[in-house]
Amino acid sequence: MKWVVYIHHTFLHAPIVLSIALACVGLTSLRREPEPLTGIIRWGGWATFGLIGLTAVSGLIVAPGWLGGAGSEGLTHHRSLGLVSWIVVGIATWAYEKGVRNDSTDWRRFAVGVWCVASLSILGTAHWGAAERHPEVIPWSETPYERPETRR
Repeated sequence: MKWVVYIHHTFLHAPIVLSIALACVGLTSLRREPEPLTGIIRWGGWATFGLIGLTAVSGLIVAPGWLGGAGSEGLTHHRSLGLVSWIVVGIATWAYEKGVRNDSTDWRRFAVGVWCVASLSILGTAHWGAAERHPEVIPWSETPYERPETRR
């Protein structure tokens, strides 16, 4: 099972960065949609959906209890928001694909709005995962912050 934990921790950063980048590129494309931005959002969306799926499934496999049900409160929030993020990214990807295939500006604009929601959802998921995994580096956690020693 260690390799599944490795997969989860290796691939979890890509959907965070990609979702924020796609939201930014999408907001940029709202004014005028040049062809390269449409391709970036379309294929970037599918890549993000695949990577977040891999991250979510590997996280569910290694979670304590049935689908993470035996975890702490923070881990439960992390799991729930992670699944919501996967669904929201799927909706954004589907809507943008539908907008491109049907040449519908309305669907593409809707998808950009959903990408913004997906980014917030993924950031929340990242927060709960980091708070659970690394509580010592979060200033407002109950565990006092201890600065790691610097090497010279």
